[in-house]
Amino acid sequence: MYKIWTYITDPIGNNEFSYSERIALWSIGESPASLGKIFVPSLIKWSLDDLEWGSEIVFEEVENGKLMSCTWLKHFVQLEYEWIPVYIVDNHNHALSFRYQHRLFVWSFERLVVFHIDQHTDTKPNSNICPPLSKEGWSEGQEDLETFVNEKTNVGNFITAAMNSWIINEVIQVRSDYALHNLQLETFNLQPFILDIDVDFREDKEITPEEIQIIRELIKKAKLVTIATSPYFMDQKRAIEIIKAILQ
Repeated sequence: MYKIWTYITDPIGNNEFSYSERIALWSIGESPASLGKIFVPSLIKWSLDDLEWGSEIVFEEVENGKLMSCTWLKHFVQLEYEWIPVYIVDNHNHALSFRYQHRLFVWSFERLVVFHIDQHTDTKPNSNICPPLSKEGWSEGQEDLETFVNEKTNVGNFITAAMNSWIINEVIQVRSDYALHNLQLETFNLQPFILDIDVDFREDKEITPEEIQIIRELIKKAKLVTIATSPYFMDQKRAIEIIKAILQ
């Protein structure tokens, strides 16, 4: 999965946001090499030490007439925490790829819940359905899945696509301090779940030791963890600090 990096050059997926306005702003004296495209990193299997800053634009928007070009790390990172697989991505929709992979190989016949810690629901309308894949055809099908995620989903609607495609069965939204602090953690022993964290849930607040402990306990109960740093929505230096505080 994500064996090589790529660019999204058409106005699709995360590159669709304010595309025409971005092109107009870019045309004013900026480098044509960066015109209207965003970068999708490759995946490496290593450790938190590999959260290395990159120079490629991975998300771009227009805010009050100003072009906001956001960079992230050189690579997506796959690691383990307490023997639980963890995937760290930039734009949140890429988490869908790893959910599909683990659904296909690990939980094919089980009801699967996503526990979603985020300031956004990520459930805007999206009528697209993921391509059907099989274990036998996985080697060839990975490219189709990555193309689907890059072109048919974005950071605001990828959960809807996952629900449409029966990759997940239910989403539990945690979007407030109250919800996070009042979780009944014992209830999460009842069925397989994915813990999905967007670090922009702490965009304007410090993460407390109590919250770190709550999240660590959830990780220990999860079958899979996906973490998004959300360029544009979150300062990326601070995002890395929060991830390291949770996982170290």
